[in-house]
Amino acid sequence: MSGRQKLRLAFQIVSLAASLAFLAIVILGTRNVIHQACPYAVVCFGLSRGSFIAVGTSVAGLAIVFGFAVAVWSMFYGRRFCAYLCPLGTLQEFIYKLRGRKYRLKHQTAFFVDRKLAWLKYLILLITMILSALGLGYVFIRLCPFYAMSLLPRIAIPGLVLLAIIVVKSFFGEREWCRFLCPYAALMNVFQKVGEKVGIRRRKIRRNLERCTDCGLCMLYCPMNINIAEHEFVHDLDCIHCGICAEKCPKPGTYSEECECPE
Repeated sequence: MSGRQKLRLAFQIVSLAASLAFLAIVILGTRNVIHQACPYAVVCFGLSRGSFIAVGTSVAGLAIVFGFAVAVWSMFYGRRFCAYLCPLGTLQEFIYKLRGRKYRLKHQTAFFVDRKLAWLKYLILLITMILSALGLGYVFIRLCPFYAMSLLPRIAIPGLVLLAIIVVKSFFGEREWCRFLCPYAALMNVFQKVGEKVGIRRRKIRRNLERCTDCGLCMLYCPMNINIAEHEFVHDLDCIHCGICAEKCPKPGTYSEECECPE
């Protein structure tokens, strides 16, 4: 394992442990809920009047500020949050790793299927924004797996069912929540697209065409199922900059992160 992957693993473990610790505190009887410290709160609460009043004066307000900051960060550096800090992304990744390489070879999803299903997370983002603007954010929150866990030991059926589905699906498809359903992932993608439109040069994964042997290992192991070998630079907004493509490449130095020069 490379130094970068060791560092990413350390970030993932700390983030997941911190989330579980906060969850335990919540379950043991505090008045707060885990959603108040979650960057997804920017989607659920970001447009409501009360959230703007809460900014800077509560945990939920700080979570909203953090959520916007990460989204803005993605305009310059991509969706690193997903690869390093998101506990749900980490959980999915760890579960899928149990399946091994043979399962990947037999069950990799076709790229065109990913592209057709990717629009679902933008639809969910739009719905949550509308609900939040109307003061009905709680409708979506009931489906939030983090919020559902924070309500334990009370019953929060919808969120717990969704969490169970995510965990089970993680055995059969890698990061499917991130790829198809996560509204915060969609929000970061929107910010990245806006950044491109205003001329911000985002750092991207670059494949050295002279060193590449077209073995396909980078695409096989990509957790976001991106066709990395399609272009010299990975333009796909769903790239989480995990560095696994470089880790699995048999020729060191084939992959790097650079800002694409304008044509």
